[in-house]
Amino acid sequence: MKKIILIAAIVTFVISLSFSGSFSAEMVLKAGIAKTEITPDESIHLGGYTLRENVALEGIYGPLYTRVLVFDDGTNKIVFIENDVMDMKTELYDKIRKRVSDETGIPVKYLLVGSVHNHAAPAPGYYESNNEWIEEMIDKVVITVKKAVENLQPVKIGGGTGHSRVAINRRERLTARESVLTFDENWVSQSYGQEKTDNPVMIREIEGVVRLGYNPEGTIDDEVGIIRIDDLSGNPVAVFINYACHGTSLGGRNRHISPEWMGHMLEYFEVKHPGVIGLFAIGAAGDINPRFTGGLNGCKDNLENTKELGYEIGNEVVTVFNSIQTTEPVDPKIRLITKDILLPRRYGKLSDDFRKTTIVVPTTALRIDNFTWVTFPGELFHEIGIRIKNSMLSKSAFMITHHNGALGYLPTQEAFSEGGYEPSRSHFAPVSEQVYVKEVKDLLMNLLW
Repeated sequence: MKKIILIAAIVTFVISLSFSGSFSAEMVLKAGIAKTEITPDESIHLGGYTLRENVALEGIYGPLYTRVLVFDDGTNKIVFIENDVMDMKTELYDKIRKRVSDETGIPVKYLLVGSVHNHAAPAPGYYESNNEWIEEMIDKVVITVKKAVENLQPVKIGGGTGHSRVAINRRERLTARESVLTFDENWVSQSYGQEKTDNPVMIREIEGVVRLGYNPEGTIDDEVGIIRIDDLSGNPVAVFINYACHGTSLGGRNRHISPEWMGHMLEYFEVKHPGVIGLFAIGAAGDINPRFTGGLNGCKDNLENTKELGYEIGNEVVTVFNSIQTTEPVDPKIRLITKDILLPRRYGKLSDDFRKTTIVVPTTALRIDNFTWVTFPGELFHEIGIRIKNSMLSKSAFMITHHNGALGYLPTQEAFSEGGYEPSRSHFAPVSEQVYVKEVKDLLMNLLW
C-alpha cells in the first residue's frame, strides 16, 4: 500500500512539474518589432528575370525594408527577419544568421531569415556588382534585430484569416496555337532583350502543354493568415501577414525598383494604422502568380496597377485585423524543432555528382500557444503548403517559404507528370512531396508534446 502511495505521489509531482513548466503563471510572452529601409540606388542589379540582365534601371518607385519581429517567452527568443528582396544565395542566409547570433547571443536555430520574393528588387548573392550594398543590408538587418529586441514588451495576441483573389494559378494548359511569343517572355523573348530579332520565328504549341501563364480554373490557397499583436492595454503594435503569391506583377521589362504588391499591402496597412509595423512572410506560392504578371500573355508592366493590387489585399488585412480580439496567450512557451530533412535528388541531376543523391532541406517547426509555423527554404507548391497547414492541428497555421535557404522549386508529384516550367527547374525527385509531408507531420506531432 505504501509503495502504491509513493508511486502516486511521484507521478503527481512529475505532472505538476510538467504543467508548471508549460503554463507557468510567471511566463509572459513579449514581442518587439522594428523596420529599417534598405533601398539601394539605381546602379543595382535586380533579380528574378534573365530577360533584363545588364539593363540599366530607370528609377525607384518605392522603398524596400528589412522587417524584424521578435517573440520572447522569458527563456528563448524567436526572430522573424523578412527582407524586401527577390531571394538570396543560401550562403547569405547562413551569413546573416551567424552575424545576428554572434552580436545578439540568440542561437542560430531561433533565427528565421526570409525573403519576400519581390522580383522588382535585388537578389543578394547573384550579382557581384551588388556586394557593397549587400554588406550594408546585412549591417541594417543586425541593427534592426537589436531594435526589435529593445522594443520587447508584454503583449496580447490574436489570429484571424482573410481571403484574397489577388493571386491566380499560373500553370496554364494551352490550346493548340502558333505564336511568336515564347513560353516564358520573362526568360527569353524575340521582341526584347538579348534575343531580340527583326525576324521572329513562329512557335508551335500543342494542346494540353503546361506553360507559365494564367489558369483561372486552377486552385490557389486564398487564405490571408493574420496575427494581431497588442500591448497589454489593447493598443496595436504589429501585424504578421502570410499569403501565397509570387511578387511578379512587374515582369522582366520593368526597370524600376518597386516594393511590389506585398510592399504596397504593408504600406496601405501602416497608413490605416499609424505607428503599427507590418511584417509579411510569403506562403507556398511556387505555382501562384498575381492576377496579372508583366511579360505573360501580353500583360504590360504597370507600377500603379501593382500598387492597386497591394492596396486591394491591404484592405482585406485591415478589415480582418480590426475584427481580431487579442488575449494574453494561455501557453506563451516557444516550442521549436529543427531538422535537416533529406529529399531525393532528381534522376537527371545524379550524374553531376554521384555522392549527392539527396538534398538537405533545413526545416523549422514552431509553436506559440495556438499559433504554428513551418518553414521551407525555397518555392513550395500551394497544394503541399495546404497539406502541411492542415497537419498543424492549430487554430492559426502558417506555411512560410524562402526561409533559411534557396533550394528552388518543390512541385507536387502530379505536377512532375504534367511538366512545365517549375518541374523543369526543380532539383528534387517527383516523390519528394510525399517524403517531405511525412517528415513535417512527424515534426509537428513532436511539437505538441
